[in-house]
Amino acid sequence: MPERPAATPPLRFLFFGAGAVGSLLGARIAQAGCEVTLVGRPPHVEAVAKGGVRMVTAGKVSNQSVLAARPTIAEAGGPFDYVFLTVKGYDTMDAIEQLHLVLHPGTILGSFQNGVGNEEAIAAALPDQALVAGSLTVPVSLDEPGTIQLHSRRGGVALAPVSPEVNVAPLVRKLRQAGLKSRRYTDFRAMKWSKLLFNLLGNAQSAILDLPPGHVFADSELFRYERAAFLEAVTVMQRMRVAVVALPGLPTPALRWAMGLPPLLAQMLLEPQLGGARGGKMPSLWWDLSRGRGKTEASYLNGAVVDAGRRFDVPTPINSVLWAILEKSTKLPAEWERYRRQPDRLKALLRTAIRL
Repeated sequence: MPERPAATPPLRFLFFGAGAVGSLLGARIAQAGCEVTLVGRPPHVEAVAKGGVRMVTAGKVSNQSVLAARPTIAEAGGPFDYVFLTVKGYDTMDAIEQLHLVLHPGTILGSFQNGVGNEEAIAAALPDQALVAGSLTVPVSLDEPGTIQLHSRRGGVALAPVSPEVNVAPLVRKLRQAGLKSRRYTDFRAMKWSKLLFNLLGNAQSAILDLPPGHVFADSELFRYERAAFLEAVTVMQRMRVAVVALPGLPTPALRWAMGLPPLLAQMLLEPQLGGARGGKMPSLWWDLSRGRGKTEASYLNGAVVDAGRRFDVPTPINSVLWAILEKSTKLPAEWERYRRQPDRLKALLRTAIRL
């Protein structure tokens, strides 16, 4: 009898810095028949190693995936077909130093990080590395070690090559097999900046004020500053000639249109959706401040808008003020105390910024 062809070995994935994002992606990909290893903080990886990743949706455990989990990259093994970086932006350079252990010829490195600028930093540090950019648009949080909470069934994954030789189509197909709505893009900057527009909403002001995003969206003056910061970013994108594109579950062009309406009309249209989507869930910048780590991702969000605005001669007064407060608050806890639950103080400062 003729010999059967050898079975194709499963693709091997490593998620480095695996929290909510890496665990969701890793769990879904493992269910699609791939070999997945997570590297993250000890309490989380210990829980995953014992009981897998529990995914909770609407109070019910929807899936429980078994996959490998390690506390350090030295214990991860390899080789891997894909290595995905899911650390915070401020940890990117430290992560790159460790990734040398698992980056081999043929390995594709991917950045699944919020904000903009991470891919450029990785490409500069690893100029010969095949690189892709990714954005997860599913709202997810790590509620306890081993357990992630999906806050919506909407959203999916956006992928774009950073290195021109990388073909992301096979990865898009694999993610679709894993049950994730996935789409490929040709311009990673358009993809990442379009995601940034959503990352800006209900983030900086909510963190500074220590108030839920729903409160910010419901306050007419605070909403005006949300809108102004958003439109500053849109103007920067226009000057950079970066397109606003729709992402899985995120109709970014429609949001841009609505934000371009008069402020009160924009609030009437958007507050029920934005406030309902975020509600009492505190944003990423608030978690950075509340944990007292002395650093936040603001440089990759509001700070990135300000930096690009300087380079392309676009005024960004609202993003500049918000970024400055966040940067100072990370280093001086007393600065955060000045604004916590003090919306009138923040409003007065932002009014002055607009008049200057």
